[in-house]
Amino acid sequence: MASINLKIKGKSKEYEKGVTLYDVSKDYKDDYKYDILVGSINNKLMPLKTEVTKDCDVDFYDLTSLLGNNVYQKGLQFLFATSVKDVLKCDVKFSYSLDNSIYCEILSNDVISDVILEKIKNKMKSYIEEGVEIQKIIVSRIDAIDYYRQVNQLDKAESLRYISDSSISLYRINNTLDYYYYVLPNNTKSLKFFNVKNLGENKVVLMYPDFYDVSKELKYIKNDKLITAYNDNSKYLNDLGIKTSSDLNKIISNSDHGDIIRISEIIQNNKILNMVNEISKNKDIKIVLITGPSSSGKTTISKKLGLLFKSKGINPIPISLDNFFINVDERVLDENGKPEMEKISVINVELFNEKITDLINRKEVYMPKFNFKLGKQELSTKPIKMTDDSILIIEGIHSFNEKLISNISNKYKYKIFLCPLTPLNIDNHNLFKSTDNRLIRRIVRDNIFRNTSASDTLKFWKNVRKTEQEIIFPYMKDADIVLNTSLLYELSVLKTYVEALLFSVEEDDENYEEAIRLINLFRIIVAMPSDSIPSDSIIREFIGGSCFKD
Repeated sequence: MASINLKIKGKSKEYEKGVTLYDVSKDYKDDYKYDILVGSINNKLMPLKTEVTKDCDVDFYDLTSLLGNNVYQKGLQFLFATSVKDVLKCDVKFSYSLDNSIYCEILSNDVISDVILEKIKNKMKSYIEEGVEIQKIIVSRIDAIDYYRQVNQLDKAESLRYISDSSISLYRINNTLDYYYYVLPNNTKSLKFFNVKNLGENKVVLMYPDFYDVSKELKYIKNDKLITAYNDNSKYLNDLGIKTSSDLNKIISNSDHGDIIRISEIIQNNKILNMVNEISKNKDIKIVLITGPSSSGKTTISKKLGLLFKSKGINPIPISLDNFFINVDERVLDENGKPEMEKISVINVELFNEKITDLINRKEVYMPKFNFKLGKQELSTKPIKMTDDSILIIEGIHSFNEKLISNISNKYKYKIFLCPLTPLNIDNHNLFKSTDNRLIRRIVRDNIFRNTSASDTLKFWKNVRKTEQEIIFPYMKDADIVLNTSLLYELSVLKTYVEALLFSVEEDDENYEEAIRLINLFRIIVAMPSDSIPSDSIIREFIGGSCFKD
């Protein structure tokens, strides 16, 4: 029998030609705390059943890796959808993702009680205990479309029309076939960790482990403001008759996208105007606090708020927390021995509290301004002072932190949490996660404005997400409103900018598989030109041409 050399964890080892990744993984299972879910050959993600036929680099991933966690999520979605079908003979729609959970709707005419949901969970557990194989089968794309039409899954049949491949990979659990834009686990027995919470009205939350801390309890903390944002987004999509990317693709293909851009912008501007109307009616509110994760559009939203306040005769005073950064050479060092960049320790909290308190007390104040080129704080030469018709607009990732202006009562504050929710599903089972939405925005912005490659942004993204989980998302519960900053059409526009950047990631790059994952998601989205996008759009913050300047 011919042999091949596999390089694993920096060392070469000889195996028989045609050995599967699964058989190889058995030799390394003790190196992983959790089940190995998937492997890679020369940085390309492959199911564990893949046969290896030539010398190559091999790696494996479990729940504690980003790639492995993504595989786990998709496998869990398939398991949940299969169990719903088994118990209720109906489908499920995965609508939004946020904070290690997926907001779903069970598409049944009957009310889903806690008892029924428990039956679904027990069905999932039985599949896990039985260890059912998740089979990958290759079929022609036309046959797959015909199959999904026959079983009345028209959403999936329509989405597959926009894939040019002659054959595609379907996955099967028993008699249930499904299509996902990613690799799935080898077996249901690996999907041990999950929770499901009933929200009422056939809405449920499917929870999966956090790859930063897999041991963390899977507990859902209800956030009414976030659910309101979800439901508002779903309502306006239903009103427009655009429920999936396929619906938008048809509009773009017919060159009718101009009105979609204008309608999307009107809807978002109206949301901001409604906030301003609400705030302006409350004479106690003197401080608007804006926060949100990376690439959520904080700059544009704060600028628009300012203009709308002016239109109401209110004088906005914009304040960026970045200007209260302490000097770089005075900062504590992070775990890599470099000056801290993200945590609250980089902000001169005492100075911030002093300046804001003085402003509220109608004192004339000289505000600091951080010089990013020199890495140090400077003092503005022009003082500012609040009057009876003034309002402070404070923007920054730490603006909700209780260490800031805790001496000022909450009745004087209005807190806005920005988050771009998934603009459109691909089909009922495949969605663009909100984190992917923001990642795409950031890749484009970093390249245009910071000359940063897609690979470098992908490499840094894991640290960005970890920071968000620690210092931003925990404060979402304190928001007066969660504002959805995604736009219906944005992925179609971003495709024209990001696709080439993703293809620039080389096969030997550690971020290659993540780039391929994003490329595959964009395969079924028809590109849209950006000419008609207004200069005050939030998308201009990322693609350029914005009328708002920092």
